[in-house]
Amino acid sequence: MNDKNMIVGIITAKDPWDKRSWSGTYFRMSQQIKKEFGNVVLLGPVKLSRFNYVKMQLELLVSSIAHIIFYQKKFNRLHNHIRSRYHGHFFDHKIKTTNVDVLFAPTASVEIAHLKTDIPICYFSDTTFKLIYNYYDSFGPFSSKSVKISNEIEFLAINKSITQVYPSSWALNSAKEDYNAKNPFLVKMGANIDENPNKKDLIKQYDSEINILFVGVDWKRKGGDIALETIDYLDKKGYKVHLTVCGCIPPQTHPRMTVIPFLDKNKQEDMLKFKSLFYEAHLFFMPTRAECFGIVFCEANAYGLPVITTDTGGTSSVVEDGVNGFILPESATSKAYADLIMKLIDDKELFRKMSNMALQKYEEGLNWTHWGKEMKKILVLTKKLAQ
Repeated sequence: MNDKNMIVGIITAKDPWDKRSWSGTYFRMSQQIKKEFGNVVLLGPVKLSRFNYVKMQLELLVSSIAHIIFYQKKFNRLHNHIRSRYHGHFFDHKIKTTNVDVLFAPTASVEIAHLKTDIPICYFSDTTFKLIYNYYDSFGPFSSKSVKISNEIEFLAINKSITQVYPSSWALNSAKEDYNAKNPFLVKMGANIDENPNKKDLIKQYDSEINILFVGVDWKRKGGDIALETIDYLDKKGYKVHLTVCGCIPPQTHPRMTVIPFLDKNKQEDMLKFKSLFYEAHLFFMPTRAECFGIVFCEANAYGLPVITTDTGGTSSVVEDGVNGFILPESATSKAYADLIMKLIDDKELFRKMSNMALQKYEEGLNWTHWGKEMKKILVLTKKLAQ
């Protein structure tokens, strides 16, 4: 079979064409795989019948109540055998009505764990359950029984797939060590932008106010408090800086902070505004407390913005300390971050060098075109390994 004629079925619980789903990542993945293969079947989103949806919700409710009663802790309503069987049954039926050669399942452990198909599967995720449990506040604390079930789902998904792909060594190593992944690959994700920025528009002037950009929905998890403390420290030191926050509403205000609560990337006007924020910024600053990868860092690199962040999760797969930004330990204080920013402001040549390196990192690997070419090789291999 000619590789170009391979038909790829893409499994996602949410609508892959909705740019609000996983910040547009499903959209970019689906779009790029279509460019590489031509023949793509979007099997998602999950649309259960009214009867099955109500039945599933009732079963989840019963399990939730039972866990509170018997374990005094929460039940993971997203990653469990109940939801997995209903979603698996939905995709079993969808797959039978199509003619696909290989399945691509991004962050779809629940959807593939109980699939009954013989079609080879390539599973993609930016984390594993073991890593994400109690790492993000929304993933815990669950009962010991629920944790066991969630790990079973992860194990089933990884071992049912022929190949497994992760964007960071952090996630890939866990897949191998904790879930016995047989064919894991490392492929970094890209910036969720429609087109490459115009290089002429990326030329920055560093002799006036420095615009610092912070983008994140979860102010606390993304280290918003530390970011604002850093800006306050710089302001008191006499540095002309301005922080633009996009995606959330901070609990406090500051004269050197502008807030843009939310932008919908499905709307052209909002997308243009989103792009303008990166064009106007000099530096991207997000001292995140927990991050599986950080696609927004790829976006910052695309616009030539050095990134200052925290060494946690998979961030070091995007930000190379001293090259396209700085990456500090989780224990770093706002003063430590401020010292780095002052270092950049005071050394304009270093600032320009890091900006150029950020753009180079984007062009060399932090883009979806590169991701698509690598994924094509892996999806073709997935088909061959199953034969």
